Amino acid sequence: MTSTFPLISDHRIPTFGFGTLASPTCTSSALAALKASYKYLDTAQIYGNESETGAAISQSNIPPSELFICSKLWEDMYTRSSALQGVEGSLKKLGLDSIDLYLLHNPRPGPVARKEAWLGLQDAVEKGLVKSIGVSNWAPKHIDQLMKEEGVYIFPAVNQVEYHPWNQQREITKYCKEKGIIMVAYSPLTQGRRLKDATITQMAEKYGKTPAQIVLRWCLQQGVVAIPKSDCEERIVENKGIFGWELSSYDCQIIERLDEGQKGNVGEWDPFAYE
Repeated sequence: MTSTFPLISDHRIPTFGFGTLASPTCTSSALAALKASYKYLDTAQIYGNESETGAAISQSNIPPSELFICSKLWEDMYTRSSALQGVEGSLKKLGLDSIDLYLLHNPRPGPVARKEAWLGLQDAVEKGLVKSIGVSNWAPKHIDQLMKEEGVYIFPAVNQVEYHPWNQQREITKYCKEKGIIMVAYSPLTQGRRLKDATITQMAEKYGKTPAQIVLRWCLQQGVVAIPKSDCEERIVENKGIFGWELSSYDCQIIERLDEGQKGNVGEWDPFAYE
């Protein structure tokens, strides 16, 4: 649970984390994750639970310096000044002096707005409010366009996308590996919808693991950070049981055959659908 991947920002990101999207019991669930040795909590403005996530951090009595916290800017704040204000607002709700990772939540507002928001995040880095910045739900074309803009000098450290055996985001994955961008997988367990897949259940039986552990271990072996979400403490503990063993290269190849591309999405975001 203490293993990390290096970021191009010269910081490091835990290889495994905890998501808080649509959690009706965010504080207690995040607190359970922290007690189970999770170090990485993922939240966002649009989730409406930054304050609840901050409460979990406070109640855990774990120094924030020992944790990795990520939040995201929603699209209604994609201007330079608003982006900086958004970071400051997130920090206040989280009860933190600085945040480890801050993302632009989606590319939908278009290239001009994306650039302006990114400049605001760069300002936040310069002010010491944010350590690393990145994007979410972005296609390679969006990142390429951003990096050509005047005044942009920080490359995204992370791209957070829906990622699991049924949507392996191959084009995005290839691009991110070439650029040194860490992929972070949200909904890695497909919100539970595909865990009864015969291939996965057979492997679970073979390895003496749960289907969720098989999928999460596969993500890890692809060099992708997974941030599963659960409000069940038993599942929270179960999900972290992905260390100390590995899938064979042959079994990883079998899982790779499950890919359905964007047809396998369980969420709303298709990174390639936006200008």
